[in-house]
Amino acid sequence: MPANVLHIKPSAEFAHEAIELLASRLATVTHRSVTDASALNDALTEQPWDAILCDQSDRNSFLDSLPGMACQIRLDEQGQLHFPYVSEGCFDLLGLTPPEIEFNPKIWISYLHPDDSALFHKSMQLSANNAMPWNWEGRIILPPQGEIKWVNLRAKYRKTDDMGTHWKGFMVNITQNKQAGIELKHSRQRLRELSSHIENIKEEERTRIAREIHDEIGVLLTALKMDLAWLTQRLPAGELALKEKSQGMARLLDTAGVAANNLVHSLRPGSLDCFGIVAAIEIEATEFTKRTGIPCKVVKSSDNIDISDEQSITLFRVFQETLNNIMKHASARRVQVQIIKSEIDTDNKYVELIVSDDGCGFDETARNKPRSFGLRGIKERIRQLGGKLSITSRPGKGTKIAVRLLIKHQTTESPQFNPG
Repeated sequence: MPANVLHIKPSAEFAHEAIELLASRLATVTHRSVTDASALNDALTEQPWDAILCDQSDRNSFLDSLPGMACQIRLDEQGQLHFPYVSEGCFDLLGLTPPEIEFNPKIWISYLHPDDSALFHKSMQLSANNAMPWNWEGRIILPPQGEIKWVNLRAKYRKTDDMGTHWKGFMVNITQNKQAGIELKHSRQRLRELSSHIENIKEEERTRIAREIHDEIGVLLTALKMDLAWLTQRLPAGELALKEKSQGMARLLDTAGVAANNLVHSLRPGSLDCFGIVAAIEIEATEFTKRTGIPCKVVKSSDNIDISDEQSITLFRVFQETLNNIMKHASARRVQVQIIKSEIDTDNKYVELIVSDDGCGFDETARNKPRSFGLRGIKERIRQLGGKLSITSRPGKGTKIAVRLLIKHQTTESPQFNPG
């Protein structure tokens, strides 16, 4: 005959009232409390019990109060998951009561997001096979509305026996932190895209200004010099002061012409558009030696490396910034530059720019100091193109900056100008 069982867990305030209400019925109930295996064995052999209550409230009250789901997990030999115990936090996390998941563990598998299920099982097998902690992070889909949550499971490997592999773990809802991380990642990506867009606009504006200086101011200076020469030829023979003045004006026009050419070169090096990246770097290295007296040797794998216009100008700007840092901070005696083309296979060809000096070098603190934008700018430029940058430096041991880009050929014609 089935037995009706009433399981009461009175609180401290309710205990006295519960005893009074049950006083007339307690005589009809045989009640035995056991706290160890020996007492349990004696009780089970003593008589057939109508009901057996396993009360874990004292032991797990702390776990039930935590903002997450504590659990015991078992993977049997058939590859099926079991949850011998889950805490009350199961309901807040999954919308299930502990018995629902304890007696129907397959429901957990049905909650796994299709894109994250494989990683869940892979991480579980890795933990089981190597007797190591199990750490998994992924999404679950909760019925009936299809709410998506990010959860993190951290479980300690206990043992593997004839019952399977056992873990004790804790699962928490990380949706808010995950969404914040995803938004931060998207924000950084948008900032990089904005930075790349600004750099492209700057280069286009530099090209436009350089063309105007060359085509308009350069032409005007040439015309003035021709007119001055025409006037000088027609000055009276005895007017020495006028001839000296005209010669001084000619020298000023030459200086203005040189300044205009230097400005054009700094805005958009004509050698880059006319002769390519290798020649542009060689010319820039020569000019650096003229300005500073520091020998700058260029080692190249080819006279011409065909890359996109965006890659060319990026490598050239990185080279300019590197030489500028060497001139300002390195106190170097010599500089070596390598511009080489490397090939892994027919589909993966790279261009590498390596600049080394024997200067004073720097440590990590100097690299990360506030308002140190030179190296950061180089790093960001290369990142925008999907390239790799390595910076090696130690105090007193010089510095090496290496850039590597996957070669992309020019697909559209970019604005160019002829410096004449």
